[in-house]
Amino acid sequence: MFPTDEDAINHFICIRYPDGMACPHCGATKNVYRRKGKPKVFVCMNCKNTFSVFKGTIFEDSQTSMKMWFYAIDAMLNGKKGISSRQLQREISVTYKCAWRVLKLIRMAMGNEHDKELFEAIVEIDETYVGGRPKKGLDEDQKRRRGQRDNKDSSCRRERTFFGSCARCGYETR
Repeated sequence: MFPTDEDAINHFICIRYPDGMACPHCGATKNVYRRKGKPKVFVCMNCKNTFSVFKGTIFEDSQTSMKMWFYAIDAMLNGKKGISSRQLQREISVTYKCAWRVLKLIRMAMGNEHDKELFEAIVEIDETYVGGRPKKGLDEDQKRRRGQRDNKDSSCRRERTFFGSCARCGYETR
């Protein structure tokens, strides 16, 4: 979906603050700047307060990367029966506690009637696998599963997962 967490944060800012960044403390839209080295944190020079762009969202107070959040949301929405915490733990390599919390917050947000307008846009998300060695001509015991390491070759030729998303209905994508 996004190559870096900073790109994901910038996209989130464009969606949440389409008219420009606004301080949640005083409401000022001028003199609001991003803190150097911290892409999530902004400083309002009018009231001298700092705030996170994720204040009031499920991403607030989370140390989990945005790439993992978006992967979890995608897995939750595209799975026929959703996804379990154990499965998410294995797929994104986090602790069980982190996976459980992420899924709990996603479920809570999906049922929240107050934030219903956040889910009105139609967004298409898809993934593809690129790379790896072709399986033609190999014996049955030599075939690898998707993403498994090739033990015979130290260069670790494995498939990489790429995600893409596109918003519809007049919403601009970045």
